[in-house]
Amino acid sequence: MSPERTASERIAEFLTALRPEDIPPEVLQRAKLHLLDTLGAGIAGAASREVLLSRSALAAAHGTPSPGTGSPVWGTPAGLPPLAAAFVNGVACHAFELDDSGGCDHSGAVVVPAALAALAVRAGGSAGGADDGGTGVDGGRLLHAVVSGYEVGRRVQDALGGYDPVNNQGWHSTGVTGTFAAAVAAGVVLGLDAPQLVSAIGLAGSFTGGTWAFIGDGAMSKRMHVGRAAEAGLNSALLAKAGFTGPRDVFSAPWGSFLKLYGQPGDVQESRLFDTLGEDWQVQRASIKPYATCRSTHSAIDAILELRDRGITAEATQKITVRTSALIADMCGTADVRSLVSTQLSMQFALAAALMHGTVGLDEVAEQGRNDPRLRELMGRIHVEVDPEQHGGSAEPFLTVQTDTDSFGVQAVKAKGAATNRLSDQETIGKFEGLAGTRLPGDRVKAISKLVLGLESVADAGTLLGLLAADSEPAVLR
Repeated sequence: MSPERTASERIAEFLTALRPEDIPPEVLQRAKLHLLDTLGAGIAGAASREVLLSRSALAAAHGTPSPGTGSPVWGTPAGLPPLAAAFVNGVACHAFELDDSGGCDHSGAVVVPAALAALAVRAGGSAGGADDGGTGVDGGRLLHAVVSGYEVGRRVQDALGGYDPVNNQGWHSTGVTGTFAAAVAAGVVLGLDAPQLVSAIGLAGSFTGGTWAFIGDGAMSKRMHVGRAAEAGLNSALLAKAGFTGPRDVFSAPWGSFLKLYGQPGDVQESRLFDTLGEDWQVQRASIKPYATCRSTHSAIDAILELRDRGITAEATQKITVRTSALIADMCGTADVRSLVSTQLSMQFALAAALMHGTVGLDEVAEQGRNDPRLRELMGRIHVEVDPEQHGGSAEPFLTVQTDTDSFGVQAVKAKGAATNRLSDQETIGKFEGLAGTRLPGDRVKAISKLVLGLESVADAGTLLGLLAADSEPAVLR
């Protein structure tokens, strides 16, 4: 009698048997929108200081390839070896907090860089690549890879009890679970069979980690967690393709169980890894972000914008009190704009910028925007308090606003862009075009959008790679 299948084997058998035509059309559409959204975030993120530093560090290790060689660093003329490109593009996708959430938590920023770097591997003729320079991967398989990555990343997080239990222990969930998402996405692109994909999942378990220590000083390690997950996922898939084995039971091994290491006994439920596979598609649960700040500030931003539309101004506002969960207060309750990271995690900044400008985008979070003396002064009038009745990172805050003449109370609701309050397809496309247009000419932006939205009919998904390069280096946005 053969031993019972492990969770990794159940996942691998499902994903390797899956075909694009088996995936519901509405799920494929969500995958295309999240792919497009991630590309926009990563192309714009090429202008981040974190990407500049990452490229410099990796060039010291790998050398600087000639333009047009290697795997593209999106939004730049540069290329890097695929593993390095996966890292840098992952960092870029998360650099401005404009990548999606609600997956592992930032699924797109780990899945898409890993999948596209795997395409570059295929184009180079290794790991089963085509000899003529094509990838041998059509658009349908790339969509299959994206769906698979979202599927596994969110399921691993759910098996640990969800976002809140992981983060309450001080782990950054994307660093802990994103490697699995990247591994299966890259594995599908590389054409791994079921035993190989089991090994890739098992190997990915040895690359996990990342703590919230950056919250104290706004350090850049938050971005590194995402890039590292993308890079390590691709590495795991490449090793497995070559025959390097990983444990077949990484999640519940008697010694070294991933779920026991990162989860608490009352939270862990291994069956969430494979229950409802093929029924409950996890990309449907992800959200697309309209603002360049931590997702936990978004519903409060929406509430302030609602009041702004009703005529409340920054000048007339005497005090804003935000009552929210302890987790959000700890994560986003500091009025610190010394760095880009700390700014994007600040509830006070997010609400002050939204009230002053009507949005919170790249101009607002950039150094000049966040150091505006008027904004700093308004931030001093915004206070974050813990409401013991609210819990977790998805809590919806209650805002009280005192103006010169009146007082208003507003209950935030599900943030715009959430899975239950989605941006329209056209809003998502518009977001992509605005972000990609910071680095690429308009005709190239339109070509990417057209290709991704019609990906099922694309014969060689590697065509996308050539569209992501810019003609010049970006000016760094700090």
